[in-house]
Amino acid sequence: MNINNINNNKIYSFHIRRAMDFTKSNYEEFLSLDIISEFLGLNKCYFCNLFKKETGITYSNYVNKIRIEKSKKLLHHTNLSILEVALAVGYNNQNYYNMAFKRLIGTTPLKYRNKLRHVQ
Repeated sequence: MNINNINNNKIYSFHIRRAMDFTKSNYEEFLSLDIISEFLGLNKCYFCNLFKKETGITYSNYVNKIRIEKSKKLLHHTNLSILEVALAVGYNNQNYYNMAFKRLIGTTPLKYRNKLRHVQ
């Protein structure tokens, strides 16, 4: 599922749109269900259910998708190390970043970057 399809092809409720906007603006920060639900003034369980119902994915998956999409741009357009890219998009653990990247993209960040460089 493309992250742009989640954001643009549907009209979401006020709270879900605010959550998406907040996440896109703060993806490089530590984000948790406690933080987003407090920001929205909603019960954490209610927010989780509402987000999943409206978007079809969990909030944590949404955060990962945002971060991975941002990291793909950094991998393509900068010479930052993989650790620096991970930190720049909000991951504090390179191994978790590598795992999330591979799960969503199908390859590691290093292989992704190397493939981009060979195409150019």
